[in-house]
Amino acid sequence: MAYLHCHSLNCDWSQDDFWQENGYNPFRQDIVNDLKDMLFKDKIYFDMNFFDENRDLLWSRDYNGVYCKGTDYVAWLLARKSRSVKGMVIRTWKEWQEVKESFVCPQCGKRNLDID
Repeated sequence: MAYLHCHSLNCDWSQDDFWQENGYNPFRQDIVNDLKDMLFKDKIYFDMNFFDENRDLLWSRDYNGVYCKGTDYVAWLLARKSRSVKGMVIRTWKEWQEVKESFVCPQCGKRNLDID
């Protein structure tokens, strides 16, 4: 996996990790299984840091803490994953190797790219 992003000042472009058919990809079976497990939960609890960073999710609160319904959480995750898939410019490490010498940031047009 490799997370491609831009380090130019005032540019926040990034994309999901490079995909591998038999490695990381957004449709990997363990990811799908986790979504299926969460879907029918009445309450999924989160710590306050996650809550603070993701206020767009439909939250509730009770004496145990902050939670959301499984259906809301799965829908939110799928929407995030959809944006991630749509935003993929370079999908695989092989594609990156083929274009890295000439690739510029799709947002700012600079060549200040990094991989983590």
